[in-house]
Amino acid sequence: MVAPADVLPALLSVHKAALAVERRGLERVHGRLSAAEFLQIVSDPLRYGWLRPLNELILAFEEDGEEREPDDELLGRARELLAPPKEKTPFGRRYLSLMQREPALVLAHRDLVKLLRS
Repeated sequence: MVAPADVLPALLSVHKAALAVERRGLERVHGRLSAAEFLQIVSDPLRYGWLRPLNELILAFEEDGEEREPDDELLGRARELLAPPKEKTPFGRRYLSLMQREPALVLAHRDLVKLLRS
């Protein structure tokens, strides 16, 4: 059985890699951004609402705690969102687009999917 202690860091790696790609794109256009400026920009639900399902999934794993196994529903949500991402959803479209540009995201995704399938 997969433990949250394994899945949560993998989810956070995926999230970090996705945000890194977004940040580079923004900084290419707007110049260097402080952490606070970047956080304010990615908090915009119109522009970055696609991240919401991943953010909610991370929060759910954090609430699940490290002492117990995640339930099948939580693992199912992770598999549904990421293994593989659905191109028909806003999350899936943007996530797949970012994967085309960022090898670190591809590697983080691979590691996470490997955990979710074990």
